[in-house]
Amino acid sequence: MKKMISFVLLLFAFVAKAQKVEILVGGNWAEIPAQQTQSELKPGWKIVDYQMKSKLTHYLSGAHAAQLAEGNRPVFRVTPGEKEVLVDYVLVRLKTSKYYRKMFKPLLIECNYTRLEPSSFDVKAESDSFICQPRQVLQPGEYILACLTQRPIGELQDILVYPFSVAKE
Repeated sequence: MKKMISFVLLLFAFVAKAQKVEILVGGNWAEIPAQQTQSELKPGWKIVDYQMKSKLTHYLSGAHAAQLAEGNRPVFRVTPGEKEVLVDYVLVRLKTSKYYRKMFKPLLIECNYTRLEPSSFDVKAESDSFICQPRQVLQPGEYILACLTQRPIGELQDILVYPFSVAKE
């Protein structure tokens, strides 16, 4: 019985500190569901036992994200997970195709990103979360919010991201 209670308390503590990203739409907060990237490793050429020029690409299925931002300066509410801070989160623009969206570079750290920090965003603290709005207007297109400190998933280094779209005005 003690083990069961300990497990439930541990689970509750984990759930209470889980990361969460929401976007303001129509005056209400809508949660942006986390989506795992799909990766493809395109092999290059091989010399003896060394693989050269292999190319890793991270994709998100679909031409557009399910969540559409309201306007070109969306308002986010970010609740960082345990051992995370707000500046660990970054905003990245994606390259779009007819059937998918992909990151410009194979690794998140190599992409052209903007950290959620006061120099680039208007930030307001709210209990255990932060309300952030970009100071610059976002260009129409597909974007993701991601945490730089997260551990990659699987051998192809997939990551969890929060995708959204900015429509043309």
